[in-house]
Amino acid sequence: MLELSIFYRLACALALGLMVGLQREHSFSADPEGFSFAGVRTFSVAGLLGAIAAMLSTLMNSVAPFICCFAILGFLLTISHQSITRGNDKSKPGPGLTTCIAMMLIFLLGALCWYDKLLEAMIIAVALLWLLNAKNQLHSLAKKISKEDIVATIKFAVISAIILPILPNQAYGPAGLEVLNPYKIWLFVVFISAISFVGYILVKVIGPGKGIGITGILGGIASSTALTLNMTQRSRENPNFSGSLSMGVVIAWSIMFLRLYIICGLINPVFWKPLFFPMILPALPGLIYAIYLKYRERTVKAGEEDAFINPFQLLPALKFGGVFAVILFVSNAARVYFGADVFLISCFFAGLADMDAIAISALEMTRADTISVRAACVAIMIAGIANTFFKGILVFIWGSVAMKKAVFPVFLAIIAVIAAILLVLI
Repeated sequence: MLELSIFYRLACALALGLMVGLQREHSFSADPEGFSFAGVRTFSVAGLLGAIAAMLSTLMNSVAPFICCFAILGFLLTISHQSITRGNDKSKPGPGLTTCIAMMLIFLLGALCWYDKLLEAMIIAVALLWLLNAKNQLHSLAKKISKEDIVATIKFAVISAIILPILPNQAYGPAGLEVLNPYKIWLFVVFISAISFVGYILVKVIGPGKGIGITGILGGIASSTALTLNMTQRSRENPNFSGSLSMGVVIAWSIMFLRLYIICGLINPVFWKPLFFPMILPALPGLIYAIYLKYRERTVKAGEEDAFINPFQLLPALKFGGVFAVILFVSNAARVYFGADVFLISCFFAGLADMDAIAISALEMTRADTISVRAACVAIMIAGIANTFFKGILVFIWGSVAMKKAVFPVFLAIIAVIAAILLVLI
């Protein structure tokens, strides 16, 4: 009896070759000087050949048929490429190897289809289609990347993929203050550098205004403190972009309040209502001011993103990591030595480094009936004013003159709103 699954797998291999062949055919027809030695039919046959070669190897219990077919395909592609190269005008660029390599990959994908790895083969085929279709975009991006960019990427890979995994993920410190975790502190350094790269790539791809704005949103979701540390350094190196960088900082500050409100509500639904105005109101001045900065920076000319300096500098990131470690140690020391009697003081010190930890602690204390819901809201807002104050200090210490002037009004506005909310709550 016929096994329908065999024909299904062969049909999938044929379909993958057909899709890639159609893309190659269209690419050659769109380029008058293109070299069309392999199109939709050849790619379809190559996919089917890979599946049949794998089937023969299975039936014969030997890899020889598959290896022979693969070698013959490579030999034929080599001859075709050489013949086209010899006949090509020497004054014009010759054909590349993209089509040859794509066909060999289709052969291998046909083999994957035979071995019932259909999902894997489809995902790889889609990735291949994207790479083939994004030729102009990828070449344009490659032209924008400098040698310094490549070196910086290698450095980032070293600190994130080599140094980070070997650091001990264990807390150190005096008795009761074992909070200095080398892995987490270095992770903060990596995170600051990662924000730099994300912002840098977005600026290169979609321009300064939108790129830095999206980076601000992502930074606010992840860590507004880390983003502020990074953007202040960037403003010194790229003073012409101080306005856009200030917009990114302000957006991150606002998003931080919105993110924390959602987190608190999800952890303990009781806080949806009492935290609504305390969390939403501080975000409004920043969002409104960010819109103002956005329109003010529309004068940035197209192409100026090429002047945006590569982001990777390890020394500033290490300094920021040291600041984070000091604040983390001081805030926990305040919690241990001051205790519950001066809980609000502990909240202030803890809020300097991060609001999430103190907010979650306040929610847990509410569940345990240690403090009331209103007291928890007060604690969260005290941490908020401390965190905003600390980030403002970072701007005024490390930011450029233009960034200081741009951020100062919204800094005062957010502090004033939180202070007013605290007066109402207390």
